[in-house]
Parts: sequence; C-alpha cells; structure tokens
Amino acid sequence: MKNQILFIIVFSALLPCSYAQHPIPSYFYADCDFQVIGHRGYSDIYPENTLLSIEEAFKRGVKYCEIDINITSDDVYVLFHDQPTMYRTSSGQGYVVSSIYNELLELDFGSWKGSQFANTKIATLEEALVLAEKYDAYLYLDTKKTDHELMCRVLQDSKVNPKRMLPAVASIEEAKQFKSYCPDSSFIYFGGLPENVNNNSWYKEMADLGCIIFETYYTFALDETNQEFKTFLTKVHENNAKVWVFTSNNIEEIKKLKIAGVDGVESDIATSALKSICEGIELDTKPLRATTGNWNFEKGNLYSTGVGSQLRHFNYNQEFAFQPVQFGTTTSFNIKSINGNEAPVAKIPAFDGNNGLFIFTNFTSGIEANLHYNYSLIMDIYIPKQSISKYISLYQTNPDNENDAELFINGEGIGVNNEYHNPLKPETWYRLGIVVTENSIKKYIDGKFIGENEISGGRWSVYNVFAGGQDQGFLLFTDNDHETSEFFINAIQLRNYSMDAKDMAVLGNSKAEGIAIGNSGIYNVKLEGSIAAPIVNWDKKEIYIRFPNNIDLSQIKIDFDIPFGAKSSIEPGASLDLLLGEKYKTIKITSEDGASERIWTLIPILESLNGQESNRF
Repeated sequence: MKNQILFIIVFSALLPCSYAQHPIPSYFYADCDFQVIGHRGYSDIYPENTLLSIEEAFKRGVKYCEIDINITSDDVYVLFHDQPTMYRTSSGQGYVVSSIYNELLELDFGSWKGSQFANTKIATLEEALVLAEKYDAYLYLDTKKTDHELMCRVLQDSKVNPKRMLPAVASIEEAKQFKSYCPDSSFIYFGGLPENVNNNSWYKEMADLGCIIFETYYTFALDETNQEFKTFLTKVHENNAKVWVFTSNNIEEIKKLKIAGVDGVESDIATSALKSICEGIELDTKPLRATTGNWNFEKGNLYSTGVGSQLRHFNYNQEFAFQPVQFGTTTSFNIKSINGNEAPVAKIPAFDGNNGLFIFTNFTSGIEANLHYNYSLIMDIYIPKQSISKYISLYQTNPDNENDAELFINGEGIGVNNEYHNPLKPETWYRLGIVVTENSIKKYIDGKFIGENEISGGRWSVYNVFAGGQDQGFLLFTDNDHETSEFFINAIQLRNYSMDAKDMAVLGNSKAEGIAIGNSGIYNVKLEGSIAAPIVNWDKKEIYIRFPNNIDLSQIKIDFDIPFGAKSSIEPGASLDLLLGEKYKTIKITSEDGASERIWTLIPILESLNGQESNRF
C-alpha cells in the first residue's frame, strides 16, 4: 500500500458540490488500535463461512476473519461450522466428514441465507487463504477436525505468506505439534483462563512458540471484579501478545471491552462495529431485522421458500419409529382451498415425543450469547374435525423435547398454562401470528389480536446460531407427552424480531401463495463502467460505486437482485442518469409484505489510481 496512491477526484463540471461534501467511508483502519474480527466473515448479511462472506468483510476494512474448518472424507479442508449434519447451511443432509469434496461441490451453501445467494459453493481453506492474501488480511481457524500436517500442506500449496493462517490452539502440547509442521506460522490460544493465571512461564512458552493472540470469553472482560482476567490481560501484554474475546454483537458491550483493555472481539457485525469504534461514529449496529425462514411446501419437501434452512426431522437419523410428513395440495388431500385457490399443503401427523420438525432460527446473536427472546412465528393451518377438540402443540423451545411445549391449540383456543383465547372452527384456514417478547406472547388470527399470555424466565427463549451443534433452533408440532394431533399446514414463517399489531395486520389472512416476506435489502449490485464491484453500506443504506474519471454518468446501466418478493422503484437493467444536480439517485426497495421500506442511495466516486487499482476507497 505504501507505493499505491489513491486520488478521489470529484469534478465540479460533472458532479454537484454536495457530492464533494458527502463523507465517503475509507474502510481503512491501519491506525486503529482495536480489531473487530469477522465471525465467519460478514455473517449477519452474507452466508457464513463462504468466500463471499469473507470477501465482503475484507472489502470493508476487516483484517481478520474467524472461519470454521472441517475435513472431508478425501482429506480436503473445507469451510463449514455445524456438526454433525449439513442441514442448516446447505442443501445437503449428510455429514461433511463422510462426504468427498466433489459431492459437496454439488450442493448449495447459499440459498439458506436467501435466494440471491443461490448456488454458492463450499469454500476450501486454500481458496480462503488466497483471498486473504489478496486483501493483505488474515484467517483465524476454528478447527472442527484437526490435522496439522494436512493444514500446513494446504498452506504450502496456497503459496501465501505463512502468517495469513492463524489456527486456534488449546494447549502448549498442541502448539508444539502445529509448529513442527508450520514453523513459520503463528497461532492463537483459544480457551479459558489458564489454571494458574500467575504462571509466567506458561505465557512465555506460548509466546515463544508463536502465539500472538490469546482469546477467551468476553464475559470475563465485562466483569470488573474478575481479577484473574485482569492478571491474564497484564501477563499477555507483558509478552507482547494481544487479547481477543468472543463473541459480541452489541456496540455498547464492544466499547466496554475496549475500555477494559481488550485488543479485539469477534462479531457477526464486524464491519459496522469496526467503523463505529475506529471512526467514532454512532451507529445502530444491531443485527438486521429480517425474515430468517419461510416455507410454503410448494416443492413437496421441507426445503425453504426464498430464505431459511431446511426443516429437519427431529428423528432425522430414524433412531426411533419414524413419522413422515406427507405433501400434496388442498385438492389431493380433499380439504378446503384457500380463498378459492388450490394450495400446496403439508399434512402433519400426531407426532410422538420422538418425532417432530426442527426449525433452525438463523438468528444472529444479540445481547444474550446464545438465546433470543424476541421473535415472531407465523403459520397458516387447517384443523380437521377429528382434531379440533384435541391438543395440538405449536412449538417447543427445548431442542431435546424434554418438557411441555410452549404453546398449544385446544378446544378453548390458543394458549398455554390454562389461559387460552379464541376457539377455532374445524375445516377452516387460519393465519396464526405468535409474537414473543421477554414478558409476553401476543397471539393473532388473520391479522387481528386475540389475546396475550404473560410469561417470565427463559422458557420461551430460543437458541440462535451461537448455540452451535444441533441446537440452533427449536421444535415444531411436538411435545414430550404426546399432546399432539393431526392437522394441515400451508405456510410457516419466522422473523428475528417481535412484530407489532400493524405488521400483523398487513399480513392479513391465509393465502394460497403463502406468507409475504418482510425483507427489503439490495444485493449483487452492478453498474456498467464501474472499476470494481460496488460496496453496500448496510448501516447508512448507501452504495458506493467507483468509476474512472472520464466516464459519462448520464447513462449508466444498473443491475441488482431484490429477492424475497420485494419491489423496487427502479427496474434492474434500467439506465440511470447519475447527474442529478443537488441530489444522488436513490432506489426505494419495499418488502413483499409492504411493511418494510428502505431508500438506498447510489454514490458515484470518480477516481484516478495512478495506473494501479486499489482494494479500498
């Protein structure tokens, strides 16, 4: 970068004065004394552990990305988090460790995050290392299966600087093994505080072996009374190493961590947090409010529609007697149509305690590390006569189904704990809305509020992606003591926030095409004549496009994706005049349900790069 000079040239003859006055992010934080590490890349917006997610973080100034790596059956290191199965973040249903690499290449690792990421391929460690080299950045490896010899062979084959790869190491013994294969690479200690935080020799030996960062739990740093952590922090710094913690998506927490002396923190919103910390900008850095799952069964299976992971059978390995879900239409099941229209339908059996459906929330971690207290669940259901007076479990937050479900339908209506509202009629389509907060469950039918259950404690909280393993969600339509009955369902939707009455009213009643999605993002933006791919600023709803300084901005063709059934004020493929006098060109994106509207501003940047291209503005 020392020999690379970047000029941002704004010509008054072409662009209005307001262009020159508009602050453009630099995304260059070399002088910042704090690191925000991209947890699985830019994973709040893009599919985790993919080259896309990693590059989108690097493009915005993130220097370190934490990625999860595992080994295929034919010894290829690939990027993948979950164990043991692939249901959540791929179109597969097996196991990474028992699959060969070419089999994994046939799968889709992006559609679960949205149809705009369809056909995203699984990434290899070698590909990720090459990408890190391109951006002068680093990869922090969380190894789900460890083979240091193979890992270091991949590093050698990639031909990148050995410092690019920083595997997590849990002990001095493991560090020695790693260094025997990768003598020129550093590593990161990952774990709790050492058994004896005052043991100077432990820190020194780790540092001498090549440990440049010691990472531990963020809660240690937030506890002002934790003297052991303070000693740990001092000892690490005395050995010229850094202290990182994991994982926070709360900007106020991150500020406190910096004040506590921590040198870095992992985050799913790393790009926003880095900008806020290093530029001193106040940003709303909460994870994006979104529909994270939508299913309407039009494919005749448990795959999502538009966004979301596959629904997974609780008894997916068929350890117990298996109860399948049947798929068809209102006609094939000989039940009422929806508003006169034939619709795809799933027939839900009376699941026993060993069966049910598991829904992956894909909620980004918030204030609580692995629990989410505020969310909305919507579903279109039809109850046959034989089930109308029986219990129907709607959902169960215990992933192992070890206690009562959280909400039921019975002859008295919808509720729990002997408080039920609005009895339902048989053979009628209803749209149920379930809105959960820390203190209540608000219930809606066909967009209208019908009642509320007061709640307390963590029983109704659900697991988010921080939970790991197989527990990143909750169960549908099952209960530990078989309080379930047969019924039909046309659509299910999950949102990561508590909807209000207005939001629910917009959704209205059941529709054959399912439930309208509430997302209004813009993706895969391309403008004719631009120097590089535009960068979307999700915090300010701005899109920065670099153009050569001799381009005519009066006729620029634009393409973009607006998934989830959203509508835009400008059609993809249109030609735009970016010379608007006093204003920038904007695009209004309105969600399918009409409840979410975002205005995206197109900001052209004319620049001369002294004969060279730059990865940064």
